[in-house]
Amino acid sequence: MEEPFKPSSLSIKELYGNADAKYKIPQYQRPYKWEDEQVEILWDDIYDAYINEESNYFLGSVITAKPRDNENTAYSDVVDGQQRLTTLMILFCVIRDLYPDLNKDEEIDQTVVKLHTIQHSIAEFGQYNRLKLFTHAQHSSDFESLILKGDTLSLRKPYKYQIRTDEEPKYKFMNSAVIFRQRLEAIGLKEAEKFINFLFNNVKIIRIDCKNREFAIKLFQVLNDRGMDLTAADLIKSFLLEKLYNTHKNNQDVSKIKEEQFISDWREMEQTIKSSDLNLNDLFIIYEYYTLGQNPKKSLYDELQNAFKDKDPNTLIGDIKVFANTYLTDIHDKDDKVLYSFWYIRWSMYWKSILMTALHSNYESYEDLKVELRRFYYLYWIAGKTLSQIKQTSFNMIRWIKEKKSIEYIKEELDKKLDADGITNLASRYLTSEHVANEPWIKPLLLLMEYNVTDDSKLSYVPLSKDLHLEHILPVKYNKFDEWNHVSNELAGKWLNSVGNLTLLGGKKNIEASNNPFSVKMGIYKGKGKYDDKDDKITAFMITQSIMHNYENKKYNQLWNDDAMKDRWKWFFKEAEQILDLDFSNIIVNQEPILI
Repeated sequence: MEEPFKPSSLSIKELYGNADAKYKIPQYQRPYKWEDEQVEILWDDIYDAYINEESNYFLGSVITAKPRDNENTAYSDVVDGQQRLTTLMILFCVIRDLYPDLNKDEEIDQTVVKLHTIQHSIAEFGQYNRLKLFTHAQHSSDFESLILKGDTLSLRKPYKYQIRTDEEPKYKFMNSAVIFRQRLEAIGLKEAEKFINFLFNNVKIIRIDCKNREFAIKLFQVLNDRGMDLTAADLIKSFLLEKLYNTHKNNQDVSKIKEEQFISDWREMEQTIKSSDLNLNDLFIIYEYYTLGQNPKKSLYDELQNAFKDKDPNTLIGDIKVFANTYLTDIHDKDDKVLYSFWYIRWSMYWKSILMTALHSNYESYEDLKVELRRFYYLYWIAGKTLSQIKQTSFNMIRWIKEKKSIEYIKEELDKKLDADGITNLASRYLTSEHVANEPWIKPLLLLMEYNVTDDSKLSYVPLSKDLHLEHILPVKYNKFDEWNHVSNELAGKWLNSVGNLTLLGGKKNIEASNNPFSVKMGIYKGKGKYDDKDDKITAFMITQSIMHNYENKKYNQLWNDDAMKDRWKWFFKEAEQILDLDFSNIIVNQEPILI
């Protein structure tokens, strides 16, 4: 019985020089991605081992797979290790160009590396169609012209922005070549000769040859616990391509057309999602939740492999491409008051999955669903609950949407869950606390109120950044100023950190306003700085402008007193009633924060 894999300990000379040393990077792999840090670490690791005269230095493992049955080639697919194999190949080409007389004065023995050894590691003698390494088909011409067949000594270091461009790995090829050239020039020919002898004879790699790609990927998943070169998305791509190949293995022409279509759709999907806040793995997690409608029991790859086993790869990737486009246009880029509120919530993969399920399923009550979902998540957040309390209900919502349950049904089920967990009472209690200012949800909730009072034509998303500040209208250090003498310690203790004394300010305004007399604060809110008479812009927040307008209209005798804070309390809970769909009438009447 044939073994499913065969490990071999190979020197670098053997890895690239043996008869079976022919490798290609399959389509599902990501392009070459190493930048300065990774290339320099590789060099330093090998050079330190050389300086320390280590007899054998282990550089890691490479996993290869035999080509498909219908693919007549001597090349093995590189499932893991493409970055190291490609980087070493670039190093060989630099050595070839920089030191054509390498070790020419040394006697020939098995440990001496001469130019023909370098050349043989790059390609079989005289046959450039028998290169030892083929990179991605779409980047192979750049690799050949710049590195394999080019003059690496003429290359110049690309700009940083070019190196970071994943779509054009040619700049990374060039960058790696320049780094190696500089390192080799720095140590000089004589030292380089010794180092290269060490590299080819004493540096070892374990190559694990697998009987097929599927087994190679499984082995990779088991062995690779150091940080995956392949992501779950890459593995899914491989699985779908393998399925596509097997489906059309008896018709090469159709297989090629289907593969090109698949790769084209995949790249388009990949480019789309790069314009959002997601990466490919995030996208596939959301698609997994949408597909399963329940809590996954296995890894992302295993769950989707099972879910996709009976589906046509081309149809499937077309659907995921549409899914990605919908996410970008209708979630990420959408200007919408309710959608803005979701970006502050924890548990982002769950709300995104629910909304994407509704959009992808053309759920007819999508707008109402957004409001109900926002209410549900914010109430659990305010009540101090964690993911475990909302997780199962989130998956239930995905299932209900796919089953076309009415919005009335969903609302009723969510209300049952809220009642069973006592969430409304808990949320009300925390909202009325004397210490609301310390809660992570207070700024998001005030932002929701800001969106509520802002005209749609002036709508814009406000991120939770360091420039967004929670402003205490009665300042924390109120007792430093005579103007606050009307505020007793008892009154301040009750109101200072409650919703009756909080608003929002941005940027330097908060720094200027923080601990100041009320009249000075109002000038800063209006746009007049504390330290000069030059007018600045009025605060952008409508919920803060209202305080300033009351001051200008001489309301509360231009004082921030007990009456002012009670009215602010009343305003807050009337706004909260609209957003959270709760009855706060008793809280509004009582007008008293509570000590929790």
